[in-house]
Amino acid sequence: MRQFRVLGVVTFALFMDYLIYGLIVPLTPYSPAGAMTGDRLALLYLSYALGVLAATPLFGWLGERIGYRRPMVVGVLLSGTAILLFWLAPNLPLLALARLFQGASAAATWTVGLALVAEHYAQNRVRMMGYALVGSTAGSIAGPIMGGSLHLLGGYTLPLAVTAGLVAVDFMLRVFVLPAERAHARSNPDLRAVLLDKSVLVPALATALAAFGWGTVEPLLPAYLERGGAAAAEIGLIFTAAPIAYGLCAPLVGWASEHVAIRWVIVFGIAGMACSLAAISRLSGALAIGGGLCALSAAFAFTLNPASAELGNAIDRRGLSCYAAVYAVYNIAYSAGMIATSALAGAAARWASVPQILLCTGVVLLVCIPLLLLGRSHAETVKP
Repeated sequence: MRQFRVLGVVTFALFMDYLIYGLIVPLTPYSPAGAMTGDRLALLYLSYALGVLAATPLFGWLGERIGYRRPMVVGVLLSGTAILLFWLAPNLPLLALARLFQGASAAATWTVGLALVAEHYAQNRVRMMGYALVGSTAGSIAGPIMGGSLHLLGGYTLPLAVTAGLVAVDFMLRVFVLPAERAHARSNPDLRAVLLDKSVLVPALATALAAFGWGTVEPLLPAYLERGGAAAAEIGLIFTAAPIAYGLCAPLVGWASEHVAIRWVIVFGIAGMACSLAAISRLSGALAIGGGLCALSAAFAFTLNPASAELGNAIDRRGLSCYAAVYAVYNIAYSAGMIATSALAGAAARWASVPQILLCTGVVLLVCIPLLLLGRSHAETVKP
C-alpha cells in the first residue's frame, strides 16, 4: 500500500477540489452576503478564475524550488480559509475573496498534485493519472448532491461544517502521508526551452481543446434540455451519468496508451469529442442526448488522461524532473480552454442556436487535429 500512498492523497485532494466547487455553486444564493444577482455571480466566477490563473505560475515555481509537499499543504490551508470565508462572509467582497482563495487552492492541487503523480508513477503514468482524475470525477458528482441534501437537513451551515471536517482530513493526509522529500533531486533547467518544446506544447494544446470541447456543453446544455421539456431530475441524472462514464473509461484509456502511441490516443479522443458534439447537436430527447453526453465524456477521458501524462513524459525524455513547471502549463492550458468556451458561448448565443454552437465547436476540434501531430518523432513512444 505504501507505493500507492501518493496516488491516494492526490486522488482525495482532487476529489475535495471538485467537491467544494460543486457544493459551493448551489449554496451561494443562500450566503449571508445577501441575494445573488447575475452580475454578482459573474464576479464570483471571475474571482475563482483569477485565483487559478494568478496562483498557478507561483505554485509551479515553488514546486521547483522547495519541493511538492509544502505547496500541497499551502493549498489545503487556502481551501480551509475559503470554506471559513464562505461560512462567515457578510458581504460580496469577502465572498469574492473566498472564491479567489478557492481558485488558488485548486491551482496548488492541479499543479503540484499532478506533478507528484507524474514523478512517482513514471512506469504507468497514463493509468495512474486516470485513476487520480477519477477523484475529481467523484467530487463533481458528490458535491452538488451533498450540498443540496445537507442544506435541506441543516441549512447553509451544515454542508460547510461537514466540508470543513473533510478539509481537515485532507490536511492530515497531505501533512502526514505525503513523502517529506521529492523522489528525484531538483534540477535547474532552462524552463523557457522546456516550456517552448513541441512535446510540451502539443499535449498542452490537447488539454486546452479538451476543456474547450467539454466546457461548451456545461453552460448551454442544461437550459437547452429544460426548454425541450426535460425535468430537473432528468437533467441532473444526465450530468451525473457523464462523469461516471469518464471514470469507467480510465482503465481502458490506460490500456490503450500502453499499446498505441500516446499522440494517436489523444487524436482519437479529440476526434471522438468532435463526433460526439456533432451527434448531440442532431439528437432530440433527454435520453438520446444523455447517451451522446456520456460518449463525449468518454472521449474527454481519451484526450485528457494521456495528454496530462504526456507532459510528464516530455520532461522525462529531457532527463529532468521539473514536473511542477510543466503541470503549471497544464493548468493554464485548461483554464484558457474554459475561458475560450465562455467567450464562445456568450458571443454565439446571441445569433446561433445551441445545436449550431455544439456543431461549430466540434468543427474547431477537428480543424485543430493536425496541430496535435506536430510533436517530435521520439514522442511516439508508447511507454515513458
